[in-house]
Amino acid sequence: MRTCDAAVEVLRETDNPAVVWGDEGLLHLIAERLGWEHDGPRTSDRVLAALRKTPGPLIRRQTLCHGHWVSIFHLAIEEAKP
Repeated sequence: MRTCDAAVEVLRETDNPAVVWGDEGLLHLIAERLGWEHDGPRTSDRVLAALRKTPGPLIRRQTLCHGHWVSIFHLAIEEAKP
């Protein structure tokens, strides 16, 4: 399974429209879905790096977070609605 596919599943299941740096709970759920071992904050960095490489159906944007520009990955509008 690709990271983007796991992210889409987790976002749908948790009723979240997007995942971004700092969403530790969501990022760790995505890693669990992939069967990745947890490695503290590196787990989140690893998930985000994989999403930047292959966002798949997720829409990648940039957002300002605590004074830094970070990537945010949104579900497509039609996927975000039930």
